[in-house]
Amino acid sequence: MYKLYARKGSGNAAVEALLAHMGLEHQVVDVGRTPEGKAPDWYLAFNPRGEVPTLELPDHSIMTESAAMMIHLADTKPEMGLAPPVGTPARAQYLRWMVYFATAPYTSDLRMFYSGRYSTDPAHAPAIKARAILDLARDFDLFAAQMGNGPFILGDKLSAADIYAGMILSWSDDVEALFARHPKLQRLYEAVEAFPDIRKVWDRNGML
Repeated sequence: MYKLYARKGSGNAAVEALLAHMGLEHQVVDVGRTPEGKAPDWYLAFNPRGEVPTLELPDHSIMTESAAMMIHLADTKPEMGLAPPVGTPARAQYLRWMVYFATAPYTSDLRMFYSGRYSTDPAHAPAIKARAILDLARDFDLFAAQMGNGPFILGDKLSAADIYAGMILSWSDDVEALFARHPKLQRLYEAVEAFPDIRKVWDRNGML
């Protein structure tokens, strides 16, 4: 069984959705925070950075980094087609966008919501947030400009990258405006959300 250490509405939502969609037996453990807003000591013992998610694999080894978890999980059941075969052009694009979402809009979003963490001077936080909002919009614009006709990233078939992208699209500072500007991103999100098992996880994480 997989064990996913999580907080509602955080980066674990896509991993949880993938576990559910793949029918993999799993348990979700709420990490919570101390009164000081930090990760509890029991969690820091195996994830010293205190970030969520953390995934405990069936052999009890530990994974961090949500994109890595998604790539790994999709590869465990190749018959489901949630990741293109290694060595194919589709695999190259799949990995490209998985890593893009992990390193561009995901990090822009963190700077937007947690701007105070990105400077030792609290006075910098408003400017950091303003820059992050601009960067997040740019990140989505670049993706939309290079995405095909969809509805999914790789065409007409769902991949793990779509689930990951759907989570991060929901984190926009103005989802309605984003979707009005880029209807294809709305189609992507709605195509992912249409799967009942994924929608159930989105609902649990307050993403609808």
